[in-house]
Amino acid sequence: MKFFENFPIIAITQPNGVSTLSLNLMKRVNIVPSLLNNPALFYKYTVQEGDLPEIIATKYYDDPYRYWIFLYGNQTIDPQWDLGLSYQNFNKYLIDKYAEESGLSGVDVLSWTQSTVKYYRKLVTTVDSTTNTTTINAFNVDEDTYNNLPEHLVTTNVFSPDPISGISATVTTTISKDTLTIYEYEDQLNESKKEVNIVNKSYSEDMENRLKTLLEK
Repeated sequence: MKFFENFPIIAITQPNGVSTLSLNLMKRVNIVPSLLNNPALFYKYTVQEGDLPEIIATKYYDDPYRYWIFLYGNQTIDPQWDLGLSYQNFNKYLIDKYAEESGLSGVDVLSWTQSTVKYYRKLVTTVDSTTNTTTINAFNVDEDTYNNLPEHLVTTNVFSPDPISGISATVTTTISKDTLTIYEYEDQLNESKKEVNIVNKSYSEDMENRLKTLLEK
């Protein structure tokens, strides 16, 4: 289904008095908002280099015109920015954004972002032997605090044995530090936008019919 072909047609009178027929692109509908909170509706996908909404729709729905289902599933308004930039566009974005701040131009801006610290960080890594889980928390600190942090400080706490299993729980905490450059920060932000939702194919026809019904009202 072509998304715009279902919008209602209205008559528009031009300044010269001539009436023409046009799609009412101002028509707004909402396809059951609660659907977006249904985890069974979606599965995860990582946007690949060169992916466009139409390409993703072709991959998963065998129909490029179902791109709107993909956009709806992610509440995407601007695909160019909301789905993460390609490698080439990402570098261009950094050059445009940081040229004035760095006082440089071209690839020199990229080198500057890769060597300039965005955040100094204190890392707290906890390992729980009972659940075999590792938790890492990062805290942004100022440069002086960062310089006074240990490179690698490990502490271990051993708790009383479990009365049933007899196993002692051990929690190991490691305090360390690192820095996050401007390039790393921007790259992580951009990559996070590439983790998207794909609406299950089995729902696609129902969503199309629902949209058509709403637009006809």
